Amino acid sequence: MLKKFLVPLIIFCTIFTVKVSAAEYEMVSYSALVKLQWLSYSGQPEAKKILKTLKITNLYDKKNLPDYERLEKLNSIYQELNYASTVEYVRKNGYNNIMDIGGGFTPRAVVFARDGRKYIGAELAAVAVSAADVIPKVIGKNYPQDVFYDEVLVEDREAMLGTADEFNGKICVIENGLMIYLTEDRADEMFKLVKEILVKHGGCFITTDFVTKDYFKEIAAALYGESQAQLLYDETKVMYEQLFDNPIFDDTFKTQNEAIEFFSAHGLKVTPVPLLTDTSALYCTKTLTPQQIEKIHQIAAKNYLWVITAE
Repeated sequence: MLKKFLVPLIIFCTIFTVKVSAAEYEMVSYSALVKLQWLSYSGQPEAKKILKTLKITNLYDKKNLPDYERLEKLNSIYQELNYASTVEYVRKNGYNNIMDIGGGFTPRAVVFARDGRKYIGAELAAVAVSAADVIPKVIGKNYPQDVFYDEVLVEDREAMLGTADEFNGKICVIENGLMIYLTEDRADEMFKLVKEILVKHGGCFITTDFVTKDYFKEIAAALYGESQAQLLYDETKVMYEQLFDNPIFDDTFKTQNEAIEFFSAHGLKVTPVPLLTDTSALYCTKTLTPQQIEKIHQIAAKNYLWVITAE
């Protein structure tokens, strides 16, 4: 049964620490909070407002994360580029229906609602309940509130298709950062359902998840040099694995061509497009040197956003 969260159900007043009880926050819920922390550090104002409204402290700082300063800066840039690329793509291509799979507490919900677009976050229950309370407060009373959250498991056909059926018109399905939590079998089931959704409704599925290693390491190299890129990627991976007390799956596809073949087998077409064409509004560049900014602009111009459509 699909569970929808439309109105405030639970007010969270706990100050979160790294080890919230497993019964209260599932693995992906931790990820939602960590990504929000990184995005807030980039300077993104709505991320800061969401964190403040959630009333949480940083899940990570110098006391509990080795190499904290470098990882915070690197991950904040990575998260802001992901965030900005999806916002730009939706706006440039005129999508009014957004289904965000595993987006957590993303400010996308805020900006799209203020744009007058319909936004539904497809989430685990812990995040869906909290986001349904927090996000409308951040949007504000002077803006439209066409934002909702559904409890959805990505391999659950009734939930996935049920959420898609709440839209009228073509859909932009957004997913960034979820694939590392999915076994190959779960990913297979999810994209079978994505194909059904795109065939029925039209639109696209956009993600950077299948280029993450190259893209993330390029940012690391831009900040700290080529010799540090693999180390910083590995440290970030260990960070997430220790936080969740579970392995992450970042080797499901050995190459990008393997991933493209996977989509082709599902009747889906991959079209890589530039990550971001307008970098002028990035907040993270305010803390970078001119040389670093130029490198970030070069990375943003690469075809790191995958647009996936039904063949």
